[in-house]
Amino acid sequence: MIQLAPFILSLIIILINIFLCVTNISKKASINLNIFFWIITLASFFIVRDSFDDTGLPNLLVGFISLDKFSFGLCIILCVLTLIFLFSSKFSDDERYYKQEFIVLSNLATFGLMAMSLSTELILTLIFLEVASMALYALIAMDSSQKSVESAFKYFVLSSFMGAFYLLGTAFIFGTVGSTQYEKIAARLDSSYLALIGTILVLSMMFFKIAIFGFYRWSIDVYFGARTNLSGYLASAFKLASFAILIKFCFLYQTQNMAFLQNLFALLAILSMFVGNFLTIKEQNVKKILITASIVHSGYIFINLASVNFEISLYPAFFYLGTYAVVVAFAFAILNAVFKDQNVKICDLGGLYKTHPLESFALVVASLSFIGFPYTVGFLGKVFIFGSAVTSSATYLAIFGIANTIISVYYYLKIITSIYFKNSTQKTTYSSLGAKILAVFAIAFIVLEGSGFMSIVSFLNLF
Repeated sequence: MIQLAPFILSLIIILINIFLCVTNISKKASINLNIFFWIITLASFFIVRDSFDDTGLPNLLVGFISLDKFSFGLCIILCVLTLIFLFSSKFSDDERYYKQEFIVLSNLATFGLMAMSLSTELILTLIFLEVASMALYALIAMDSSQKSVESAFKYFVLSSFMGAFYLLGTAFIFGTVGSTQYEKIAARLDSSYLALIGTILVLSMMFFKIAIFGFYRWSIDVYFGARTNLSGYLASAFKLASFAILIKFCFLYQTQNMAFLQNLFALLAILSMFVGNFLTIKEQNVKKILITASIVHSGYIFINLASVNFEISLYPAFFYLGTYAVVVAFAFAILNAVFKDQNVKICDLGGLYKTHPLESFALVVASLSFIGFPYTVGFLGKVFIFGSAVTSSATYLAIFGIANTIISVYYYLKIITSIYFKNSTQKTTYSSLGAKILAVFAIAFIVLEGSGFMSIVSFLNLF
């Protein structure tokens, strides 16, 4: 049971914050307290690391959750992303939005995502997913602006529809194999039409949460309608956990439908990369560029999912997913620190290096990482991803990936050139020590991890 201590601790944190709702604790004090709490939670994962397995689990949980190396790495990264999110929330002066309830919901969302990453059973996955989603609906709508409320309502309605499809697919799978546990589904699932339809319905909800091709339209409106720091959380932590449930459902145990799934993933990878780039090229809003470009990066991850076999591991997908989530979280956090919740266009970045040299350089380094520039973590991730495609004889996927990487240079270079070579548009900016701290951590992570000089992922042996 000791391996569940970090999750119990996160529940205790939620309860403490609920009690704090009736106090007069300030926003700054509450955020600082919760940053301390999540550092403790992060440390607790490393304390129980050696016992982080299924040994000693209560019989009630056997077959429903899996405490493996993949889950451990995901939980570590989710804790880090939550710390970035909380830290970036300090840069807003809007006390009306950043009430104590905001902290409670943030912690509840992270707990739901961490617990969801452990699940190996369809119903339990949905329960924890809805716990996280309900918290996110409220977080988006708490802003009370028309744009935010509309985004939250759209997200709620569409998620409800997809949840219904997921439950229908679960019913079909249960009717075919007599179980909703992943291990038993993989062992008993046949190639019948009912089983295939059930699998597609379940996957459709997962694709929706990931916002892959065909399921992405909602994400552009919802992420854009949310506050900047919350958009970063959605694009990083939520996407990370959504990929986790997809990977566990499809790859934790080998199924008879693996060939069908990999062909589907290959198609989605190609379409996501091209459509995502098409949407991003015409964007001028920096926030929307990061949002629509996430569709492209999801396509890169699907390249590895389409290439997996007995010789090719999922490590490239894990590495790219985890490192991309951290970099995009830093990018949104720095934008929020410098511009707060203003509507920032590429032209508004003009001359930013003069007033915010460190933050500007961090945004440039992040953009280079998204491109896959050498000696950045994005370059290393793309080498792993494209290498897995070549090794598995899916060279065409690597070619499509490289082509889309070249296309993406256009809009990321627009950000870089605007910062250093364009004139300022006099957009109001804010300077703080916290923003500089974020910038230093972002640069250090991207360069040290990408250069191999001091790989944090390898040192911690996360995957």
